[in-house]
Amino acid sequence: MRQMKRNNQVKQTNTKSMITLFLAIGLIISIIVSKQVQDSMLNKISIVSAIGIDKNEKGYIASIQIYNPTANSKEGAAEIGAYTYSAQGRTIPEAIDRIHNKLARTIFLDNTEVAVLGESLVKSDEISSITHYFMRESNLPANIKIVISKGVKAEKLLQIFTPVQKISGNRLDEMLTRKRESWGNLTDITSNKIKEMVNRKRTELTIPYISIKGDLLKGSSKDNIEKATPEALIEIEGLAVFKHQRFSYWLSSSESNLYGLTKTKIRDTTLITKCQRGSGYVTWKDVRGKPVIQIQDKKGAPAFLLQLQIKGKLSDVSCNLDTSTIKAISSLEHDAELELQKQINQLIVKTQNKKTDINGFGEVLYRKQPKRWNKVKNNWNSVYSTAQIQTNVKVDLMDIGEISSSLK
Repeated sequence: MRQMKRNNQVKQTNTKSMITLFLAIGLIISIIVSKQVQDSMLNKISIVSAIGIDKNEKGYIASIQIYNPTANSKEGAAEIGAYTYSAQGRTIPEAIDRIHNKLARTIFLDNTEVAVLGESLVKSDEISSITHYFMRESNLPANIKIVISKGVKAEKLLQIFTPVQKISGNRLDEMLTRKRESWGNLTDITSNKIKEMVNRKRTELTIPYISIKGDLLKGSSKDNIEKATPEALIEIEGLAVFKHQRFSYWLSSSESNLYGLTKTKIRDTTLITKCQRGSGYVTWKDVRGKPVIQIQDKKGAPAFLLQLQIKGKLSDVSCNLDTSTIKAISSLEHDAELELQKQINQLIVKTQNKKTDINGFGEVLYRKQPKRWNKVKNNWNSVYSTAQIQTNVKVDLMDIGEISSSLK
């Protein structure tokens, strides 16, 4: 009996070993087949990472940036990450089709990450008419991010060789993701979001804009990424403001950072304030902000209070200021509150002069007092331009660092 049990155990062990062996062989075969199928598919399609749209007197210029699969392999380390093709047409789809005619492979739009709109385009067309193509084209992903190229054509921007990340479309997506820390959801502008804001007509639209710093011609050469210091770099500079779907004006980098702080919950940004006593500046890092808008009255013209709670750490003090005492820290917080309140007021006055409610005061009025909103909604931009808006900034210094500044 014992011998029979041993024989059965041996048979079971051998059976399990054979099953494991067959499974391993099957897994290896499936991986090989899958790799061959994937390579075969890549050889039949052109995967698009970014799309650019410009406009001139003859129509639309579409540009697509196509992945170079061989650049991702070890053997292709020196290969170009992507190729950009452009064509002109009376409409955007016609221009895309003409690009298709130049290529032997099918254009695959499903992985497109960023759409770059040229400055000439956004200054001539309504934003909703531009985004109609992205919403109707079923092959484009719904979450494709939209940016504007300032001072350079979208076609040229997509031709820039970027360091670290070989493909400028991917680089733009990474930069927008990183910028979310200081601008919140202001970086995630998609066709659906534009449509939603345009239909609501309660808050004006802002879209991030990109610029080129350096020599554009040299940036379009592969030499740009073969130097320790590139000749040209892509930079997310600020936000473009629209009024009634039309481009209105640019917000600078500092204005955009301040606007982001007053518009949405911010996790991490950097602010600079002037020293109230003497010359110099105070740099605040790891700044977090949470804005709240309240309606001040229930009768007469709408009036608002913008409250902003800010928490941050001390990064640098270039003025003659002592930060080693509680009294000094309290004074530093108070000075920062006055300075930031001044900067915010200047930004609000600018938007009021331009009649562009980008902070969402109209949205607050719609949600909290809908009947009152219905009375002013058809003339909201004019009402907003004269509305009384107060600001209240509260700054909490969380950390002064390991080294405290002291009076000389």
